[in-house]
Amino acid sequence: MTSRIIHAEPLMRRSKVPAWFAARPRVLDVVVILIASVPQIVALTVQDVPHEWLGQLCVAGGAVALWWRRSHPLAVLLIVAALAGFNPLYSGLPNAGNFEVMFAAYALAVHTRLRTTVLGYLASALTIPVAGALAASVGVRDGALLLGLQPMALVALAIGVAVRASNSRREAVEELAALREERAVSAERARITAEMHDVVAHSATVMIALAGGARAGWEKHPERARAALEQLGTVGAQALEDMQRTLRVLREGDAVLDAGLAHSGHNIPPFDELVRVFAAAGLNVELRAPDALPDDPALRTTLYRIVQESLTNALRHGAGVTRATVDVTWLDGAVTVSVTDDGDTTGPSSGAAQPGFGLLAMRERTAAFGGTLDAGPLAQEPGGPPTRGWRTRATIPIATRGGRSG
Repeated sequence: MTSRIIHAEPLMRRSKVPAWFAARPRVLDVVVILIASVPQIVALTVQDVPHEWLGQLCVAGGAVALWWRRSHPLAVLLIVAALAGFNPLYSGLPNAGNFEVMFAAYALAVHTRLRTTVLGYLASALTIPVAGALAASVGVRDGALLLGLQPMALVALAIGVAVRASNSRREAVEELAALREERAVSAERARITAEMHDVVAHSATVMIALAGGARAGWEKHPERARAALEQLGTVGAQALEDMQRTLRVLREGDAVLDAGLAHSGHNIPPFDELVRVFAAAGLNVELRAPDALPDDPALRTTLYRIVQESLTNALRHGAGVTRATVDVTWLDGAVTVSVTDDGDTTGPSSGAAQPGFGLLAMRERTAAFGGTLDAGPLAQEPGGPPTRGWRTRATIPIATRGGRSG
């Protein structure tokens, strides 16, 4: 039995503030630009900085570059590093620890691989002193050369690497959950398809046989015809109820769906009732089954569906089928169900000609429990006459040992 796995929300939820900004990236861009630019603009305005115009131009250039820090993180980091080296605000200081470099380093770590992150940071560390030396050579910057390594940028880089690892883990977990959900939905769809096939194919075949028997015996055996029609109505009502139950499970909400799937399909009648239905349709069935079977409801459903589908195939595809035998045994840690009919398997209309979806569904049901299913005509004795009959046999291992025999 499978059940659906529904995740209405991410498995690893973010806190409210990061989630709010993640949903509004351009708002975050504006906040980052303001945090990086406003302090420098104020410092350039308040302090007596030579070449203030160049400083304001560097701040503006860094603000514009930060707008594309997610799409082009490496280029943005190198640009803001070069502007930091040129900015006269940091004249006489050994370190250009401005916010643009920090934000750009963080973006590089979050949006690129670790190798690119490390190489990009080293390139920016080289860019700052080179740009500072160039600015000093043209006289727009005073003081010693800047140090390339930016401690605050390195901290931002480390935080970015941690955030990228966390994001990758979240994406991997959500992808795994989505894959499991997709597989569960596919398995449930296959199970429901098999259930609908079993209900419709079995009921339609029995109803056709009952209707044909009632039509043939209407004049000579009116009582038998009336009984066949009553049985026809019973089978039709049961089929409608089974289909409505399955469709109701599909229509209702997820909570009801999860609860309903745990029980749908396992509310099956006993083998005796199934044999009576086919007997009313004109197929003489002999049942040999133990009084007790394994308690697993899914296994019981599988056994029932195998018998039901095998008898349905005998009635629908078998040529000249008059009787069938159902043997169910529980012995030596395995349950074996065998359905044998006496139909003609040599003609073009034999059961082997059109195995159809039913045989595939039986194989899948059996394989789900680690069992095997064989279907085919009965073996002919060496030198003997052609043998009539078709047998479907499924063997399913179970955990319990020392079982019972039917």
